[in-house]
Amino acid sequence: MKTTIQYSVVIIIILLIGCNGKKDGQSSEIKQTYTCPMHPQIVQDKPGTCPICGMDLVPITAGGDKSEVTLSESQIELANITVQRVSVQEIGNSILLNGRLRADETQTEVVSTRVPGRIDKLFIKETGIPINQGQLIYEIYSEQLLTYQNEYLLALAQSQSIDNKRYSSYLEAARKKLWLYGMTEDQIAELSKSKTTNPRIQFVAPAAGIITEIPVAEGQYVAEGAAIYRLEKLSKLWVEAEMYPREASLIKLGDRITIYVNGFENQPIESKVIFLSPEYRQSSQIFVLRASLANNEHLFAPGMQAEIVFEHSKKKALTLPADAVIREELGNHVYKKTGVGKYRPQMITTGLENFNKVEITSGVEEGDSIVVTGAYLLYSEIVLKKGVNPMAGHNHDHAAAQTNDATQVTTVEKSMVVDQAFTKQLKELLTPYFKIEEALVASDAKSASAQTSAFNTALKNVDMGLLKGDAHMKWMDQLKSLETATKLISSATDVEIQRAAFSQLTNALYSSIKTFGVNGLEAYYQFCPMAFDNKGAFWISDKKEISNPYFGEQMLRCGETKEILK
Repeated sequence: MKTTIQYSVVIIIILLIGCNGKKDGQSSEIKQTYTCPMHPQIVQDKPGTCPICGMDLVPITAGGDKSEVTLSESQIELANITVQRVSVQEIGNSILLNGRLRADETQTEVVSTRVPGRIDKLFIKETGIPINQGQLIYEIYSEQLLTYQNEYLLALAQSQSIDNKRYSSYLEAARKKLWLYGMTEDQIAELSKSKTTNPRIQFVAPAAGIITEIPVAEGQYVAEGAAIYRLEKLSKLWVEAEMYPREASLIKLGDRITIYVNGFENQPIESKVIFLSPEYRQSSQIFVLRASLANNEHLFAPGMQAEIVFEHSKKKALTLPADAVIREELGNHVYKKTGVGKYRPQMITTGLENFNKVEITSGVEEGDSIVVTGAYLLYSEIVLKKGVNPMAGHNHDHAAAQTNDATQVTTVEKSMVVDQAFTKQLKELLTPYFKIEEALVASDAKSASAQTSAFNTALKNVDMGLLKGDAHMKWMDQLKSLETATKLISSATDVEIQRAAFSQLTNALYSSIKTFGVNGLEAYYQFCPMAFDNKGAFWISDKKEISNPYFGEQMLRCGETKEILK
């Protein structure tokens, strides 16, 4: 009996060991899988490239909480992970206006001749030259001034030979006449001393400034009051912007604005509205806004482009920096710090937003520590280690039908019924648009700039007179965006700046197509999730194959078709 029990125990131990060995074997046989860092829905059992963007697939490290990532202190420092507490701050909707610097007309002075004559010499012949008050600027031959000099010398001789108060008053009148016609006290004193007339008199600048215009030339005869120079003081400038009625209704005199001058974006200038045009600009639906900015260091110059930011509908709300929010098709989320080195994605909903801050309406509470810089690195870390989208599994109606093929075939249904002639003209914009796109695919900034000329020509041929009522106002809004984007592409020499403007151009053109419709359209609405620091950007293509205009040859096939427009 004892022997039987011993045999039974041995058999049980052997079975347990066998079971454990089987489990160990099973765990060691876990299949290695690979995914795309930018498209986590792509999972394969062997190395390769992503069928969407062409990037090399990376191995997935399995295990652990699928929604949390843990970093060491050195990793946090290397990735520059910083956090900020959610707080209640003032926030409002932002209006962005494109403006241009111009000279302050109240600081402009015209130097004009006070006598008729011939310009014998211009001491300054170039514009852009600064001059000081009292500096010699031109010499004129004037017979009229010669006559006045003779009158003065005659009165001087009479007052000296005949001691009579009447002749003294004649002398003073003659002296004052010379002074009123532009001769300086020193020149009059020299005339009294030498008693010799001079038909050629040199004139000095009545004020300091920068010469912006010289409308005369040496040897030219001019009439009394003719402009010789135009001077502008650039220590104070105006910035003017165009706006439509919808924007104008939100702005009033004295409102505070922020000005960002191109090339000096890191030096925002606070100012206020000093002028709003009382009527439309002729033959348009445009108002003009004007603000003043100090330029004591002469950093800025007339003609420079600027952006004017105006906030309205301000309120107190929970806010975070805009960079903290990860935006994707499954929804918006942030990374919440849950412990030392531990971060978990948190779904949020947003409200008002400006260029720096975003209102958080749900998902976080005041005082929560949220990742501000490095959020996209955390996103990539979860994708690489877990092999899943961190927001997968969250219930969102718009994500319920998520599949590997995100392409949708969409028949463009116009939201406004308009004249067919207008939609035909709108379609003509696509040909030069595709040319700009091809130039950006080739990373050819010069060609992209040149192609905007054809786009602008086609844009001018779009007859807004064919639109009425709301359709007309809608087109005016989109027209402004189209014009602004093409101006940036045309003027920029940096292809990255052109690509940013091309994204704006695409958004406006796509919106126009959706609003008004285009007959006979066949195009592909495509998307790159990695453009502009993973914020993503769209473009319209006439080809099904992806050719990425935001990365060119670096990542030519990165992207996917979101809609087939027919």
